[in-house]
Amino acid sequence: MTRSLCLAALLLTVQAPAAHAEPVQITIAPPAEATTMDPGRSTQVLTVNYFVNLYDTLTRWDGSLRLEPGLAVAWKNVNDTTWEFTLRQGVKFHDGVPLAAEDVRATLERNLVPGRTVVQAGFATIESVQVANPTTIRIVTKKPDPLLLVRLAQMGAQILPARLTTEEGVKELARRPVGTGAYRFVEWVKDERLVMEANRDWWGWEGRPPAIDRVVWKPIPDDFPRIVALEKGEADIITNVPPDRMKALAEGTSTKILSTPATRTVTFWINTTQPPLSDKRARQALHLALDVGSLIKNLYAGMGRPMSGGLADTDFGYNPALKPYPYDPARAKRLLADAGRAGGVDVTLYAGSGTMVNDKFLLEAIADMWAKVGIRAKVEMMEMGARQRMNNERTLPPNSLLLINPQSTLLDADGSLWRLFHPNGFGGKYWPGNQPGQRFHELMEQARYTLDPAKRKHLYAEATAILHEEKPWLELFQEVVVYGVARRLQFKPRADYRLIVSEMTVGR
Repeated sequence: MTRSLCLAALLLTVQAPAAHAEPVQITIAPPAEATTMDPGRSTQVLTVNYFVNLYDTLTRWDGSLRLEPGLAVAWKNVNDTTWEFTLRQGVKFHDGVPLAAEDVRATLERNLVPGRTVVQAGFATIESVQVANPTTIRIVTKKPDPLLLVRLAQMGAQILPARLTTEEGVKELARRPVGTGAYRFVEWVKDERLVMEANRDWWGWEGRPPAIDRVVWKPIPDDFPRIVALEKGEADIITNVPPDRMKALAEGTSTKILSTPATRTVTFWINTTQPPLSDKRARQALHLALDVGSLIKNLYAGMGRPMSGGLADTDFGYNPALKPYPYDPARAKRLLADAGRAGGVDVTLYAGSGTMVNDKFLLEAIADMWAKVGIRAKVEMMEMGARQRMNNERTLPPNSLLLINPQSTLLDADGSLWRLFHPNGFGGKYWPGNQPGQRFHELMEQARYTLDPAKRKHLYAEATAILHEEKPWLELFQEVVVYGVARRLQFKPRADYRLIVSEMTVGR
């Protein structure tokens, strides 16, 4: 009898861990799939969420948006324009090749060449990247750069194997990524799923792998099926939650709502290069003819804050003295008449389907409001790949607008306004006021290389006032991040919209 009991106990001891060894899997359902796996070729939030799980950066933002070490464990100033970074040892890419200083150099140098990536404006302060020794990188800036450390955590700073930074290499990278991140790529079935699994050799969390073993990204374009997937347990996180379903999900037996104020704003590019929108009075009329408060209330359940001056209140340089334009249709009509357009104007509104919640309804509501003052707007919804090409290649037609809802990459005006409106930025060709010789350009370049925070804030105050007056893009409101989440899943939503799976745990 004793022998039998011992044998049973031994069997239980052997079998018990097996019950806990079952892989933990979650499914995330965004409204659109990825457009590329190349972090240098997209800044769209849905796609960036793939990047932040597959790749690492030299520095990184934690969940409270504090800067932390990443692939760099230490750094120091050699002089005013030279920084040295000590690389983390023992890090391997997903293909087993050790991380080397040459990989860092090749990745960052790729971002210095106009046209090679879509993020060049964010790295334009860098003069050169040098390999000091196998474990040390030296970065030289054109002038003293107060933001270099945060630039190395921004979009496009994800470190790639050097072999995948060449013209041929990036073709492979775009469809089969190799990084050092917490998750490694498994498969991508277009329009169906993208699968990642935990990187058992990841350096993070003191060398322990993430708590979630496998993550499936399953794009579900339509709101109703996406919500049903969450309620039925077929998805653990859904993005772009329709406001009219937030209460039901918050009170669900197996679901909850997580939200936080965002670093992202709802704005539209305006191609102002030709009349009538080359006249600032016409652009001001676009704003005065919109009841932004009503849009926020009726389309977003009140989750948002009207804005002006180009910055979310999370960014250094935010100017609280700039008040959003009021809803004033009569004044909008007068401005159009003053601009010689008493008979109205014709514009086109573009958006990628799935860019944000209620994006099509937003465009249609804007068009309806504008119609009351003689602004005739045609609404054009696009597949996300077409939207990305239009944005990346700067092909928005004259007198057209494109929904972009950008977010800050640096928590500073340089990572939002100047990243976007820089002559090499996404909006660089749509507004003449950002070109060399213009006051806005002078202010932003001065701020970029000014170490004194008070002086930088003064420069940004004048620059944001110019945007407030000129209205070179359509400014609506600052967003709130809202997710529908399975109750079994725990994580803190981030203001930067990042869904970082290594920060999540699942209850058993």
